[in-house]
Amino acid sequence: MEVLQMKKDESSKKKRHSLRDSIHEFLALLSYVWRWKKSVFAMTVIYMVSYTVMMALQVYLPKAVLAELENRQTIQHLFMVLGMISVFLMGSILLSDHLVVRLRNNNFILQNEMKMDYIHKLLYTEYANLENMEFITKRDTAKAQLYGGDIGEENVSADLSNFLTFLNTMFASVLSIAFYSVMLGRQSVFIAVAVLLTGIAVYAVFSQSGRRNYQYNERISSAWRKAKYATDRAGDFSMAKDVRLYQMENWLTGVTRKYMGIRQHYKGVVQRFDAEMEALVSVCIAVQRLSIYGYLIYEVMNHGMPASDLVLYAGMAEALSQSLYECFSHMQKIKQMSFSFHCVQEFLQYGQDTKEIALPIKKEKATLKLEHVSFRFPGMEKDVLHDLNFEADSAEKLAIVGVNGAGKTTLMKLICGLLTPTEGRILLNGKDLGMMASDERYTWFSCAFQDVSFLPVTVQENISMCTAKKTDTKKVVDCLLMAGMKEKVEELPKGLQERMEKNINEDAVDFSGGERQKLILARALYRDASVLILDEPTAALDPLAENELYQKYAGFAKGKTSFFVSHRLSSTSFCDRILLLDGGRIAEDGTHQELVEKGGLYAEMFELQSHYYKERMSQEGRLA
Repeated sequence: MEVLQMKKDESSKKKRHSLRDSIHEFLALLSYVWRWKKSVFAMTVIYMVSYTVMMALQVYLPKAVLAELENRQTIQHLFMVLGMISVFLMGSILLSDHLVVRLRNNNFILQNEMKMDYIHKLLYTEYANLENMEFITKRDTAKAQLYGGDIGEENVSADLSNFLTFLNTMFASVLSIAFYSVMLGRQSVFIAVAVLLTGIAVYAVFSQSGRRNYQYNERISSAWRKAKYATDRAGDFSMAKDVRLYQMENWLTGVTRKYMGIRQHYKGVVQRFDAEMEALVSVCIAVQRLSIYGYLIYEVMNHGMPASDLVLYAGMAEALSQSLYECFSHMQKIKQMSFSFHCVQEFLQYGQDTKEIALPIKKEKATLKLEHVSFRFPGMEKDVLHDLNFEADSAEKLAIVGVNGAGKTTLMKLICGLLTPTEGRILLNGKDLGMMASDERYTWFSCAFQDVSFLPVTVQENISMCTAKKTDTKKVVDCLLMAGMKEKVEELPKGLQERMEKNINEDAVDFSGGERQKLILARALYRDASVLILDEPTAALDPLAENELYQKYAGFAKGKTSFFVSHRLSSTSFCDRILLLDGGRIAEDGTHQELVEKGGLYAEMFELQSHYYKERMSQEGRLA
């Protein structure tokens, strides 16, 4: 059933990739190489000539020896001819080998250049793209082309690091084909036509085999990804407890065996088809050779062709066949590489990028106003936030509350300019936030979001988010003090110079979840911008640390427009105003006292949470 289902899935295909598309992609890749390093094409031309000379001399050498013997030349004359041919042959071989080494090195540099473009795109693309599934899909595809996919040996992406090598061999083969075709055509049109017809037949076989393999590789890769998912879950130590407690061993083993079986089935189909195609190619080449040798023997026996000419033309025919084979096989590889490059370019050209300019952080007073702001993620039919209208005055402390999934974090991303409203606008000091360049928008905000992330650098650099030379150490210490982490960091053997992230630095310090959240707070305080956004800053803190943060919040937010996002309503009483989000809308707006007296949803949620905390404290008191 699974095999049938995968066949049905395969039937819903994208439009066929045309020859015109392939040519356009190939020219785009050549254009990229031209802009990167024009001297590569000079090397290509020299390699084409040296390769063709090398192959031609190898073919001519047996003819020269036989001709000398047929003409009864002296030993001295024979060695002189062989010496001249050998000098040119050795020179062309050495030059070709030198160019191959140079091109391989350029291959590596070229792919690194593409990888740097890929990394640059990730760093400078608009943040909204990072939450766009179309962008994420293009990113994953581009990454597979540059770094190799994670779909096993059936990875259909081409290795772009070999592009220049294949390109030069293909062009050299084209020149060799032209040379041998002219030389053979002067002696016999029959030989040239026989070889060319065989080459066309071989190309047709290659094309058919390539299309068939690509189709089946898609199915094989699909099965491999599913099998690999189950294998990865078995090796994911974070799931080790669940695997054992819920007895998932047989399930994971069964899934792996099932999809590996499907993979094996399709691989068998591909291997049988490839064997048939290889047999067909062998038959075509055998027929070609029999025809050519038959013709040459006929010429020797009936028209007195010298044996040296027979050897020469037979060698040329063989060399032409080899050149055609190499040319067509490399064309298939380059076609795949051009498509791979096209996937990379689609990713690099997606959406807008920010400017590469570090602007000074804004510290002036800021007023924010939302006018009929709605937002939905691309591809979704329903708004996450709908028709929001409110104003945050300069130095006002706002609490944003609501149940999980109410859109609190999305609202904060809209306010700080990471996301753009689908409808409406956000004004910052009367200026439309959407009309500002993204790098200018970001200078107004200091943010501490829920998702905690650090770099494998020192504690100090993770707070300042710049190099040690540009870091104000005293300011870092002050921010750690405000965040409640000064004593912890001072206790470390290297203090502020202790490195983080054990997956990179084996001797890195290991902070708890709550401590990491405090470090993120210290990072936001160090930035010290006009607007402070704290998104669930107490989620990983214990009650004592949480209470300490509440008491310090007024100091953090002094002189700043600030937003404190939380689902714990006990954290809102110290804010000037509270906005309650429900169903993507502002359900209630007011001070803590006003909303409690109103008796609405906020009052109901506050009462429930208060009852829980009172009951918990009572139980802890009885246990004590």
